[in-house]
Amino acid sequence: MEDFFSRSLNRKNFVRGTLFFILCTIIGLSINFLWSGTEHIGSVLGSIRGKFLLLATLCMFADWLATSTRFYIFARKMSPRVTFLDSIRATWAGLCVGGITPFQTGGVGHIYIFNRVGVPVSGGMTTGIITFIGTLMFLILSTGYVVWRAPSFLPQGITFISQYSLLMFALVLFFFLILAIKPEALLLPLTRIQIPSRRGFRLFARIVDRLIVTLEKLILEHKAFTRMFITEHKTICLMSFVLTGGIYMSRAVGGYVVVHVLGGDAYFWHVIAAQIILSFVTFFAPSPGGSGIAEFLVAVLMKPLLASEAIGIYALLTRFFTTYCGVGVGGIVLTSQLAKDLKQEKYT
Repeated sequence: MEDFFSRSLNRKNFVRGTLFFILCTIIGLSINFLWSGTEHIGSVLGSIRGKFLLLATLCMFADWLATSTRFYIFARKMSPRVTFLDSIRATWAGLCVGGITPFQTGGVGHIYIFNRVGVPVSGGMTTGIITFIGTLMFLILSTGYVVWRAPSFLPQGITFISQYSLLMFALVLFFFLILAIKPEALLLPLTRIQIPSRRGFRLFARIVDRLIVTLEKLILEHKAFTRMFITEHKTICLMSFVLTGGIYMSRAVGGYVVVHVLGGDAYFWHVIAAQIILSFVTFFAPSPGGSGIAEFLVAVLMKPLLASEAIGIYALLTRFFTTYCGVGVGGIVLTSQLAKDLKQEKYT
């Protein structure tokens, strides 16, 4: 299983995902700037308030700190070698992989880094599943509240999309609850596969058998870790949910700070509502890191709250603090770890 994660993070996949991320980002930003206009960008850049840029940077660090702490409180129970620095590296790796893969599947990144410091793959999966459930619950509750209050500035289409997304989130939450509580139910379809005994199918049969054995081992270990956290460390699970709120509120407040960077004066709760809707709608966006879709939605959501000439710069800055910077730093962490692993394999 460790080899699977190494192969999925190989150089070819990494470069391809990065290029696709950059392409989608450029397309999204181009649409945003065309939508909002570019004739007064020079004056907007000239009026940027530096002290608020510092506050926005602090919000980004708060996001990383909350995410790292959320990982650390689980990982330290599974390996005594894990340090908080390892958790920070795992956070950056997750941000990078989430940014360069469809549907932001960043779990492979944090599992890979934690596995290198003694956390079993099954333990990394357990951490990812529990924290993912907390993320789903927080976004469902917070977005449900925003949609219920339905601020008048929100476009009607966004409200409808959010209501549809609530249903999708509920279905995914149900799936991951099964994955956390009764994961063997997902293995059942594999065990029911009837493979013909003829010679041409023997290789396929051996592959399926090995896959079933590997999954059974992972499921047993995952169930043991899940039982441990649910029965012995309920406080950690509760802290994880609180930290999830800290992650998304740091991003939302950072969006409000960027409004002031550009000299805007939108109401605090209006910007928070827009940022929560943005996080919710783009969470399962099919593009890498939600790129392209997120930049376009920023233009739609912020048009009533910010001067038109500032919306493109707003999208660029908010995405830089929430996504671009994390993808860049995570890329350095991942490539250095991969290079280190390849070097060790060469001399062993």
